[in-house]
Amino acid sequence: MSHTQDVSNSTIEKLGFDPRNLKVNSGDLNRELAKNYISASDEEIKQMLNELGLTTLEELFAHIKDDVKFSSKIPLKAGLSYDELVTNLDELSKKNKIPTNFLGDGLPQFKIHEIVPYVCNIRGLTTAYTPYQPERSQGTLNTLWIYSSAITALTGFEAINASLYERSTCLFEALKTGVRLARKKTKVLVSEAIYPQDRSVLETNAAHTGLDILWAPINKESGLTDFDKAKELLEADKEIATFAFGQVNSLGLLEDVDALTDLCRDNEVFSIAIIDPMILAKGGLKKPSEYGSDKAGATMIVGEGQHLCLDANYGGPGLGIFGIRFNDANKNQIRQTAGRYVGNAVDMNNQECLAMVLSTREQHIRREKATSNICSNQSFVASIAGAALLALGDEGLADKLATARQNTQYFLSNILHLDGVDLAFDAPYFNEVVLKLDKKVSDILASNDKLVAGKDISGRHNLEGNLLKVSFGDQHTQVELDNLIALFNENFAANSESEFFMPEIPQTYIREDAPGIANFTTDEVKAFYDKCGSLNVSPDDAIYPLGSCTMKYNPYVNDWAAGLPGFTMAHPDLEDKYTQGTLELLYHIQEDFKAITGLPGLVTQAVAGAQGELVGIKMFQAYHADRGNADTKNVILIPRSAHGTNPATAAVAGFVPGKVDGKQVGIITLDADERGQIDLEQLKEIIKTDGERIAGIMVTNPNTAGIFEENFKEVAELIHSVDGLVYMDGANMNAIAGIVSLEKLGVDACHNNLHKTWTIPHGGGGPGDAIVAVSSKLVDYIPGTQVEKLADGTYKKVRAPKCIGDFHRHDGNVAHKVRAYTYLKALGQDGVVAMSQIAVLSARYLFQKLKDVYPMLPHGADETPRMHEFIITLSDDMFSHIEKSGTLKNQIIAKVGKLFLDFGLHAPTVAFPEVFGLMIEPTESFTKKELDDFTDVLVAIKNVLSDSPEVLQTAPHFTAVSKVDEVWANKNLKFYRDLDKLWDLPSDEISPKKLRHKDTLEVVKMIQDKHKELKQ
Repeated sequence: MSHTQDVSNSTIEKLGFDPRNLKVNSGDLNRELAKNYISASDEEIKQMLNELGLTTLEELFAHIKDDVKFSSKIPLKAGLSYDELVTNLDELSKKNKIPTNFLGDGLPQFKIHEIVPYVCNIRGLTTAYTPYQPERSQGTLNTLWIYSSAITALTGFEAINASLYERSTCLFEALKTGVRLARKKTKVLVSEAIYPQDRSVLETNAAHTGLDILWAPINKESGLTDFDKAKELLEADKEIATFAFGQVNSLGLLEDVDALTDLCRDNEVFSIAIIDPMILAKGGLKKPSEYGSDKAGATMIVGEGQHLCLDANYGGPGLGIFGIRFNDANKNQIRQTAGRYVGNAVDMNNQECLAMVLSTREQHIRREKATSNICSNQSFVASIAGAALLALGDEGLADKLATARQNTQYFLSNILHLDGVDLAFDAPYFNEVVLKLDKKVSDILASNDKLVAGKDISGRHNLEGNLLKVSFGDQHTQVELDNLIALFNENFAANSESEFFMPEIPQTYIREDAPGIANFTTDEVKAFYDKCGSLNVSPDDAIYPLGSCTMKYNPYVNDWAAGLPGFTMAHPDLEDKYTQGTLELLYHIQEDFKAITGLPGLVTQAVAGAQGELVGIKMFQAYHADRGNADTKNVILIPRSAHGTNPATAAVAGFVPGKVDGKQVGIITLDADERGQIDLEQLKEIIKTDGERIAGIMVTNPNTAGIFEENFKEVAELIHSVDGLVYMDGANMNAIAGIVSLEKLGVDACHNNLHKTWTIPHGGGGPGDAIVAVSSKLVDYIPGTQVEKLADGTYKKVRAPKCIGDFHRHDGNVAHKVRAYTYLKALGQDGVVAMSQIAVLSARYLFQKLKDVYPMLPHGADETPRMHEFIITLSDDMFSHIEKSGTLKNQIIAKVGKLFLDFGLHAPTVAFPEVFGLMIEPTESFTKKELDDFTDVLVAIKNVLSDSPEVLQTAPHFTAVSKVDEVWANKNLKFYRDLDKLWDLPSDEISPKKLRHKDTLEVVKMIQDKHKELKQ
């Protein structure tokens, strides 16, 4: 099947790189130009089928009943050639007509430093997985360490997590943290002056959870949070846990954060400050760690950081900033927060290094008891934000801020004598202003198609008048500023006797000290990040066998497409007429995924698989509420083998496990039968006893053992018989896309992880992305916006008739939708099917080669066909043998995982879903030879365990740091360091590339020798 495509010179010129040179390990293999990005040749595919006793790829799916398969080819067009693909994306991006604009309103726009595109091309960082294996992830961990340290410098907060999706989700997670900290309190207070889109996300997430959001009103004269009304609310209701307010509110006005923080302290509630990190540089606004008359600061911070490192990208991916205090006076509140943290650590040789810490709060461990269902974050956006802050330093940040402020003042000083133009409020502002006009704002905006003067916010917060919000950064030229002023002069008459007042910013609001980010040269920062990239491994170079993670090849062309200026410069507040290219792309995403899943509706707003799950369950709740069953339908069924996000999602949505009148509510767990599939008899019994209470079921299919749930359709029929709904976790869609119809299976909602099946790079933990396909029962409840194609061929955004709200401040991770679109158009109708076929073939082939080397899990299911992944374990005798060498049984699997690092690879997924298992997923990206080489590694590891089990005590042996002491890291928590200088990064003792090119017997000998050396 592998066929290297030709590439024209014109394509190379458009790309800015030559894809013919993207050879694996300087060899002949070129994954970028392989048809469907499948590296195996036709002859290799034939050989693998022969090994399995098969003659066709279709036979791999013979165990799946025909009544759930597509009866004909999925209705996609044929895949495009590489040249056609580049032309298609180039032309589509140019359908966006981006005008000069002065939009911001929660998504500011600033110039992007040159370090950002440079780091975006470091594949060791972009394509790596979440740093669960710290010894092979020091690169990602250091980039996240820089990010958290830089945000600490800006905010004064000692603990910054590795990011959340975006500001609005961050705010919701902070509110929940406040409730957990306050205990037994279920009410929160939020300033009404936050962005309306953030309010929508809060209300959507809070529905059916018992969280009661109260709103502190705006004073319509000042435009600020009404202090007296907020005080009344807090003093009257002692059930309020926390109060959230902005430093700059949605009208661009500066709140009195000292007074609001004091109000929280006086009423013993936790304070959440909503901040903009860009405005916290020297000469900007005071840092939130010093809010209040006592300068003790707010309790938590949330903010948006997309503009630190990315253009608008039609709204995403964003960067949700979250921080909490961690100092001698407060070391426990952090344990109630959501998200990942990177902390200081040491390895077994006492060498300083980094590791993820406090992981016991997270969904993959705590499941329904986790602080959040969030799994992926915005890791790579955080990494490039850290790079940008490092490259700018104190001086660069201060210059950007000063320019934004100067541009604002220059504009206002040149329109203050115009009749019919006035500042809407007397309160101080920084770089965004709201003007009150005596003409309709829509008329002003329509007066010049090449210039968008700002955003029409008339009616926001029920304020009266024609209101135009104008936002400034450092990206506008003098000509553009003068053109904006000219537009006002053309629409309003000058009057020398008319002049509005321009308020000064109170000195107590200003930050006078520098954050403390040194000024490094761009070359220094580039070199540092290059070294970081070299400390990770990438699926570019070799199999990356993480089960349930689908670490496939991520095409370069996808990143090129997502970086086209026509897409990146589109602000989500632009009218549809300016963004037809983006809307057309989103329309095709909708229609293509409807075809691939067989379902009639599609949500594009979700930004991760876990959020896709939440979207689905929230739609279930809306469906049942619409039918008057909101209180009755209080149970979700979830198999024990499910991803941790499933029970965490159900709990976050409101299905909290517990007992009511002696009956289990929230979550009921289903067991597996002897074939590793849902226990149908148990399900039937639950239907009989609790059917009327079942809201739905969440099932991963194929499941986490790599087994297709052959009775899925019957399961769905049983659930539907009691008016329940069926959620299919589509994390493993790579095994069945284009082959199995989800509609025929009986699925009502299913997310697809675009960062798994649909080849979005993992970025060291994010940003992920998702779509959610839904059945006809749920199409009316779809959240966010959809794109509709009109009769004249143009596109517009619409809302579903019973839209449940929003899960993102705008339209999701649109840049990732560009990547997914690019991949889909390359694959086309036959390529999607080929992707699934070769993914299953690769896994089945490895399973066949290894089943006599390792026992397989689940026990007793050896004859059950595996799909895209499988789980190996060790025999009881081997466990006993290793224990005798000094390794405790509960540590053996994790330590065996470290041995893969010694062969230049990443480890499989360890101890999930089986505690004593290693889950392996090869994907379709690798050749038979690469799979055979991987088999050799597994055989070698088995031999090492037999002959020298003691080496587990010192594994891994050749990474930049030795075994990381994660217990030490969690006992000695530290989340930042000063950025006054760049530190020396560790170096691999032997590079992964060199290890992969060595004979396995040689590596085994090296491991044994190194162990002896370390034990001397």
